[in-house]
Amino acid sequence: MTRTSDIDRLRSPDGHWIGPEKLQEILAEGGYSAGQREQFLKAVLTELTRRDAERPGGDRAALLEEVRTILSNEQGKTDQTPISDDTL
Repeated sequence: MTRTSDIDRLRSPDGHWIGPEKLQEILAEGGYSAGQREQFLKAVLTELTRRDAERPGGDRAALLEEVRTILSNEQGKTDQTPISDDTL
């Protein structure tokens, strides 16, 4: 389960969403196992998609795309069917 504080880490000190590079750093620093990474990314994807539906645009687009890419790669490593953009 993803804690709110994990998702809060996706915000920069000035309140904007972090970039794809910072997401990679968070995943590396977090010491997540493969299963935890996947759960974290799914929770992040759900939250970002929900927030994007409430207020489209902004700086979430690049982060959403990076989360989708990483999650797709993670799922590909475990022989799961990777997510696609049309499943959201």
